[in-house]
Amino acid sequence: MTKPRPKTRAKSHSKATPKTRPRPAPRDAKPLGPRVLIVLSDSTGNLARHMIGAALTQFPVDTMDVVYETFVRTPARLAAVLEKAAAAHAALCHAVVSQDAKKEIAQFCRRRKIPSFDITGGLTDFIGHVAGVSRTENVAALHRLDEAYKRRIEAIEFTLAHDDGLGVETVADADIVLAGVSRTGKTPTSIYLAQQGYRVANVALAIEVKPPIELLKAPSDRIVGLLIDPMQLATIRAHRQKSWQMSATAYGDLDHVAREVAWARRLYNEYGWKCLDVTDQAIEETAARILEMVNVPIHRSAAKAFSNME
Repeated sequence: MTKPRPKTRAKSHSKATPKTRPRPAPRDAKPLGPRVLIVLSDSTGNLARHMIGAALTQFPVDTMDVVYETFVRTPARLAAVLEKAAAAHAALCHAVVSQDAKKEIAQFCRRRKIPSFDITGGLTDFIGHVAGVSRTENVAALHRLDEAYKRRIEAIEFTLAHDDGLGVETVADADIVLAGVSRTGKTPTSIYLAQQGYRVANVALAIEVKPPIELLKAPSDRIVGLLIDPMQLATIRAHRQKSWQMSATAYGDLDHVAREVAWARRLYNEYGWKCLDVTDQAIEETAARILEMVNVPIHRSAAKAFSNME
C-alpha cells in the first residue's frame, strides 16, 4: 500500500505586491489638527507668552493662531474659555496655579477631545519633589509688592533718569553703563535690563568728541561699548531720517557711519572697555551677553524680581 504524498502548496507565479508608500501631501493641503491655540492663564500670561513664543520660533510663522486668555480666576470665566476652545476646535495650553482648575481643564479636554498641555504643572511638581516642599496655590505670589518689586521699580526709574547721557554726574552709581554712537540700541537694552532689576546708564558718543569725564571715571569693568555693522547702522539711520523727515546729512552716509564705528572701536580699546557687536542681535540676546561680560553680581532681589515677571 502506497503512502499518501504530503500536500504541497502550489507555487504562485504572480509577483508579490509591493508595499505602498504614503503619497506626499499636496502643497496646498490643509494641515492636520487645530490651527487655533488658546493659551489660558490665571495671571498676566507673560510666562505663557514667553514659552509659547519661544516654542513657535521653531515652526513656520503661520503655524498657529494664538489667542491669550488672561486673569481667568473664576469658575464661570474658566467655563466660558473652555467652551470657546471647544467651539473653535482649538488646542489649549494653560498656566494656572489652582489644582482644582487644572483638574477641571483636564477633565473638560478629555471629555471634549481637546488637545491640551499644562505649561507649569510638570515644573512645579518637579521642584516640589526634589525640594521636599509642598507648593502653595497663591496667584498673588507672582506679583508681590516686596523688596524685589521695589528694587525693579527703582532700577527702572534710575535708568530713565540716565538715558542718553542724562544724569551723567551720577553715572558711576549704575550697575551697568552702555556707551555707543547713535542708534546702536542703547536705550531699549537699558530698559530691558532695568526690568530685571539692574540700574543702567547709557551715554551717546559722538565722533572725535571726548566722552564725558564722569564716564571716564566710572568703573571700567561696568562699561560696555556697543558696536554694529556700518551697513546695518547706515540703513537704520536712513530709515530714521526718512520717518522724521530730516534733511540729508552725513548722519546716514555709509562712509561717515563706517568712520564713526571705527572711531568708537578705537575709543573702547583706548579706555579698556568691553565691547559687544550687536549686529543682527535681538535686545534679549544683547542683554544676556552684557550680563555675562559685566562683573556685577546679580542682586538676590533682582533675580527674584525677574522670576516674578509671570
